[in-house]
Amino acid sequence: MTYPKAQRTVLSLSLALAATFGAAPLQARADDGCGGRSYDLLLAAYPGADSVTGDEGEFLRTAGSPTRWIKLDDVACKVWPAAPGKTLLAVRLRHDEASGEVDTADLDVLVADSARPRILQRYRQPEPLVSDAMRISSVTLDTARYRLNEAVTAFGVRVAYSGSSRVNPYASTVLSLYAGDGGTLRPVLRNLEMSLDRGEWDGNCAGEFENAKRTVAIDAKRDHGYAGLLVNSAEQSSRAVADGKDCDEKAVAKNKSSVRLAFDGREYVVPQSLRGL
Repeated sequence: MTYPKAQRTVLSLSLALAATFGAAPLQARADDGCGGRSYDLLLAAYPGADSVTGDEGEFLRTAGSPTRWIKLDDVACKVWPAAPGKTLLAVRLRHDEASGEVDTADLDVLVADSARPRILQRYRQPEPLVSDAMRISSVTLDTARYRLNEAVTAFGVRVAYSGSSRVNPYASTVLSLYAGDGGTLRPVLRNLEMSLDRGEWDGNCAGEFENAKRTVAIDAKRDHGYAGLLVNSAEQSSRAVADGKDCDEKAVAKNKSSVRLAFDGREYVVPQSLRGL
């Protein structure tokens, strides 16, 4: 990215101060999706946390026990379009600073004040994010307008997974929705699989593949005071076959379907066929 001269001067000064005082580069993050505010919000969420530099980048290390590590590049932060006075964060709380063969993290979902560094609501789920054979590619915020009734609008967190096998490719994205309930935040939808790409092939040509893409719409009918969710799916499978020097891929089946998810008074019921990792 190319910055105007004035901005280059400010950035140069920030980096110079960072070299002297250490914490400045973590605070000067204009690309965090929140206008550089995510660091201050994290300090409000985790009092006593200190900044550290590890092999994988810049981290916050939480105080107390058990210690958790927050890689700043992993934090999703966004002002909520449905309620601009609130800022949303999805934070991976790693159990270890460095990634190993198995990388485990808690997920902390935060609703903060957009005017000042203050946490309004939060929901923490222990150990939902585990990378082993399937690695977590990203954790992002989904701020589509999930209006569940006149008073409640939910927002989403999407977790993307990817496999490491070349001959068994795999990628999946799952969606969870969260809604405010007084001073608390709670999940109302868990692990709905929104996309899936997987297959098995010989590494050269021959193989079978399938993919699915899904969207969520709000239904007019209500259950226990919340609108239903209409999940629309487009699925396709294909087969690749070697033909001399060519590799021919043909669609085997295409299918479109729609499933309505009802709210049971606590959360939306997701059938096993639509659940992700």
